[in-house]
This record gives sequence, C-alpha cells and structure tokens, in this order.
Amino acid sequence: GVAGIAAASVGGLPGTGAGGETKDNTTALAAAPDAVEPVAANNAFNTQLDALDADARDFGSRASRTQERIDLKVRQAAEKKKREEEAIRKEAMRPKFALPVKLHRLSARFGQSGVNWMSVHTGIDFPVFSGTPVMAATDGTVRTQLNSAYGNMVIVTAPDGTETWYCHLSSAKIRSGSVKAGEVIAYSGDSGNSTGPHLHFEVRPGGGYAIDPLAWLRSHGLDPTS
Repeated sequence: GVAGIAAASVGGLPGTGAGGETKDNTTALAAAPDAVEPVAANNAFNTQLDALDADARDFGSRASRTQERIDLKVRQAAEKKKREEEAIRKEAMRPKFALPVKLHRLSARFGQSGVNWMSVHTGIDFPVFSGTPVMAATDGTVRTQLNSAYGNMVIVTAPDGTETWYCHLSSAKIRSGSVKAGEVIAYSGDSGNSTGPHLHFEVRPGGGYAIDPLAWLRSHGLDPTS
C-alpha cells in the first residue's frame, strides 16, 4: 500500500544513502586520503635520493680537490728533492781548489833571498799586469787588510783553517763574507813594498808560518808552472 511505498521511498533504493549518493562513491571518497599517502611517501623518498645524490657529488668534488692538493704536494716534494740532489751533485763536482790567477808562470819562488826581500821570500809571485782578476784558491771566508809591506791584502780562511794571502793588490772585489774556490775576490796591483805590478801569493796553515805555495798547490792537483 501507500505505507509500503513511503517506507521504500524513505529507506531509499538499494545501494543509495540518505542523501542520494551511491555507496560506491562514498567508499571511493573515503578511500582517497589513503591513496594520497603512497604518493607523499614516494615524493619524500625521491627528495631523500636527490639529497643523497647531491651529497655524493659534493663529496666526490671535495675528494677530487683533496687528491689534487695531495698530487701537487707530491710533485713539489719530488721537484725539491730533484733540485737538492742536483745541487749536491754539482757541489761534489765543483773544484775545491783553484789557481789565484790564470797565468801559468812565476817570477819568484818560495824561499828565495836577495836585495828584493828583507828576508827569505815567503810566497810565490805571479808577474801579472795591474787589474788582473785574482781568484780565491779555496772556499772560505774573506777579510781585507792594509800592510806597509804587503800593501792591499785579501786573506781567505779555508774551512780547515788554512789562510791564503793575496798581496800588493790594486783593489778588493770582496771584502767580507763567504767565497768559493775560483771566485774573483780582487785585482792585482803594485801596492806596498813592491818591485812592480804582480801578485804575491802565500799559504799559511792555521794562520801560522808560511809554507811553499807551489808544493801546496801541486798537492791539490794544480801547477802554476805548467
């Protein structure tokens, strides 16, 4: 009857709600929030992957720069060692003794006596013109001195204490400091008690008495007479 129809109308059709929506639509709407969660999780995971990738690239870049610095230091150390070894090699090959002038001739020898000397001659003389370069016979330290007999002098003290004297000079090129054998230290002249331009050369072990410079030079492989 009418009551049944009304009841059916109020109860709604099977599969519908009071507002007329279908039960399937209500279920889909209710399920939608749950469907969003996996998407959000995927986005968060992707963000973490991107961050990890960026960190990895940054770490790789920093590692590369660190390796470059290490490689540079290794190269610099190798180059320094090479330079040091080359310097040691050159030093080992460098002559440690030299003739005081290039001229291979003497005008007076050690121990001579005569009117030219107040006593015996205490050195050897090289008959060179004024202004001739005079070289250190040994490595050592330099000092200069003015003497009434020897004139302008340069004295080189070798590491073993041996002094070499360069006398009657016109001028000194080096007045103090360190020198190496063969380095120009002065220029010959005619100062002091001199018979003319020449270089008077003496050798005094320990700064003491003079010895024969010719024998001393020959003992070191040098001969100014040949």
